[in-house]
Amino acid sequence: MQELHRLRVLREVARLGSMSAAAASLCYSQPAISHHISRLEAEAGTPLVVRHARGVRLTEAGRVLVDHADTALSALAEADEKVAAIAGLRAGRVRVAAFPTAVSGFVPEALAALRRRAPETRVSLREAEPAEAFAALRSGEIDIAVAFDYAETPGDADERLRLVRLMDDPLVLAVPEGHPAAAEERLRLGDLTDATWASGCERCRGHLEFRCASAGFEPRIDFATDQYVAVQRLVACGLAVSALPELAFACHSEPGVARIVLPELGSRRVFAAVSAGPQPPAVAAMLDELVAVSAAAGGPAAAV
Repeated sequence: MQELHRLRVLREVARLGSMSAAAASLCYSQPAISHHISRLEAEAGTPLVVRHARGVRLTEAGRVLVDHADTALSALAEADEKVAAIAGLRAGRVRVAAFPTAVSGFVPEALAALRRRAPETRVSLREAEPAEAFAALRSGEIDIAVAFDYAETPGDADERLRLVRLMDDPLVLAVPEGHPAAAEERLRLGDLTDATWASGCERCRGHLEFRCASAGFEPRIDFATDQYVAVQRLVACGLAVSALPELAFACHSEPGVARIVLPELGSRRVFAAVSAGPQPPAVAAMLDELVAVSAAAGGPAAAV
């Protein structure tokens, strides 16, 4: 460490061109600076600086040493940052709230990755729909809200929060196997005017109504449940059709349900929300893992 300290001194002498200027910059006396340079020269076995009337300049050996000093000191600074982050993770905690299909889908994988990375970090997870998760984030009950919205219904965030885009989750039409819609080569949403629908949470129901209105009709929604497994069971039993996000099928795929890609249904935007400003190490690490898991699943991780 003493050698690295002397390298800092040499680098400052090279940057400023004089012993006195380096001493002022580092809050040392000029004799102390001269002493460190002399010790470096003794260890190197060759002069590192040449004194002249207006200060000093580096010898060829001095220039080579400063070049390597930059690399060594940069590596040390990076190591210091990593050690500080590890110390913060050991003493840290992170509290996450996420919507149901995220809880059943990719969030546990991100939590497990953080546990492997920082075993001493305390992590917790609770299930919450987006509005509830944002309320908990604003009140300080949680550190990260994993939520979703639709293009026509944004508005959860404000200047106190920062959003990190995780993925786009397309909606898929779910119909009973053998349903006439499954045989249509060019199915349109408007072809389902007479269908009976099963819908999920209030936000998803609003999106379905918006898309159906754009297709010229109001959907007949006779079944409403937040449980995506229950929605698939209703469809499999021939009671309804539904629009479900792909993530719901990644969590559970009910026999007897046919899935149809129907671009008119659109997609939902999945993101993580945190308080604006610098984040504690544990929270920043958890965000990293959420982004990594989403990227592995093909999600376009980007700030929004």
